[in-house]
Amino acid sequence: MQAALHDAYAADYDQQVSAYGSYLAEDLFGLCYQAIQPGQVLLDAGIGSGLCAALFAKAGLVVHGFDFSPAMLDICRAKGIAVDLKQHDLLQAPWPYPPAAFDHLVCCGVLHFISGLEVIFSQAQRLLRPNGLFAFTSKIPGAALDPQQPYERQMVGEFEIFSHSSAYIEALLGRYSFERLKTNRCLVGEEIFQNWVVRKP
Repeated sequence: MQAALHDAYAADYDQQVSAYGSYLAEDLFGLCYQAIQPGQVLLDAGIGSGLCAALFAKAGLVVHGFDFSPAMLDICRAKGIAVDLKQHDLLQAPWPYPPAAFDHLVCCGVLHFISGLEVIFSQAQRLLRPNGLFAFTSKIPGAALDPQQPYERQMVGEFEIFSHSSAYIEALLGRYSFERLKTNRCLVGEEIFQNWVVRKP
């Protein structure tokens, strides 16, 4: 069901991102730029149409990616930016790769579709090599949340959208031994997102 919802807008997705004036992918890439090297291997989890992955591919990284939307994968495949693309659901663990397979991992414009993020952080920890970057975006809640509340939920059309508290994300970073390197806030229309770059020690 959820994959079908994302399939429905896949053909127009790149144009929608441009119309919203969204620079999440460019901002996330810029935060990572000093720490990446040509030839390193990157996994884009929830690669979609490949907007974020394309920037890393242009910088000389070898891109692998997965998404649960066949239509998004078809668009990404046509761009020729990834050496390997798989259809897989982010919430199904383990992700279909061996441990320590990647130098870096990105997850751009995805986490606001997911309530609990435990599986994403656990798989990032499993798949990254030492000193690897995990770069991701989250949506900022509209108001301060109760410390025991990890996220707020709203419906936007047919989509459930989740805004995660910084405290919840910081707790996951601690649980999975990630070191926070950089964060930055970015507007998408009237909404505020946060880009995070963390490192596996």
